[in-house]
Amino acid sequence: MAIIKSIYWEQNNQEELVYKFPFNNVTLGSVLTVNESQEAFFFKNGTLCDSFTAGRHILSSANLPILQKLINLPSSGETTFMAEVWFVSKLDKRNMFWGAGGLRVIDPYFQIPIKLSTRGQYGIRISDGGLFLKRLIGTIGFANTELIEEQFRSDVVEAVKISIAKFMKENNININEIGTEYRNLAKVISKELQLTFDEYGVQLLNFNIEDINFDETDKGYQTVMEGIAEQAKLSKLGVSYLQQKQIDIAQTAAGNEGAGNFMGLGMGLGMGNNIGSMISDSINRSGIAVPPPPPQLPSYYVARNGQTTGPFSIDVIQGMIQRKEVTPTTYIYRVGGKEWIMAEYDPEIGCLFSLLMPPPPPLND
Repeated sequence: MAIIKSIYWEQNNQEELVYKFPFNNVTLGSVLTVNESQEAFFFKNGTLCDSFTAGRHILSSANLPILQKLINLPSSGETTFMAEVWFVSKLDKRNMFWGAGGLRVIDPYFQIPIKLSTRGQYGIRISDGGLFLKRLIGTIGFANTELIEEQFRSDVVEAVKISIAKFMKENNININEIGTEYRNLAKVISKELQLTFDEYGVQLLNFNIEDINFDETDKGYQTVMEGIAEQAKLSKLGVSYLQQKQIDIAQTAAGNEGAGNFMGLGMGLGMGNNIGSMISDSINRSGIAVPPPPPQLPSYYVARNGQTTGPFSIDVIQGMIQRKEVTPTTYIYRVGGKEWIMAEYDPEIGCLFSLLMPPPPPLND
């Protein structure tokens, strides 16, 4: 077997990441040449023994301390020893493509799942060659950028999915606005993805998003887009969604004829006080007189077991009378009144007792 005197890697392919020197009978006194873009590693029985950075190294027991302990190298002479020599490229690898389709994220405003696909590029550099060899390469004997893309494809997709959903939620970004946030979103994804790359001694140099596409046939997408359009229109008008619905009720009532239609108007007025003047203006312009609001029904506190309960509306009191929870001698206090009185002495409640079904007639002898 030939004695190896020169150990080197003449890297011709920029896509290659590692190279295993084809011989393992290394001799003390051999010359190890490591280029600026490389790092060399010595392995013995699967154990990483030593590493060498860029430069020209004459191998000796002095610069192989760990290996010296393992195989008891002599201090001089051209002794041959068995070891694997690996080279790792430290070049930057850019323009590596990634893509993910069929992802679903939740729109933060409407809480509806939306289907999307996205793509872009990223770049890497091997930052810890020893860790990279042990965790990823093993006994494969080679590695290139295609292996990296294949190995980390699922990690990239997972990081993209989690980061997009998280970014939209935390920043309240809708699907129409996400196109202006590619750079900020890419930073979030890079941070998430680097945690995985660190485990393999890989540094993420850049991560770019080229496009995010939403499936326009997806029902969730269509619903969200309709909601965004409606929201934008109302924002221009300076009204909220609830206010718009109240205006619609007022306009519908103003366009109808007959007193019965004012019941719908009353319901609209009850939806909120903030828009009351807007409804009134709409109806006044229609020329229809607005009826006065219905009178306020009384409500009462009821004394039960020495405790004050309520207040209860008159219709609730009627149900309590039917269930015999309120009797003519039960003390009640009308809201806005001055004193506790027996229920039979209140005009409204007293009438309710007269409506009760009388007891059955006496039996004939």
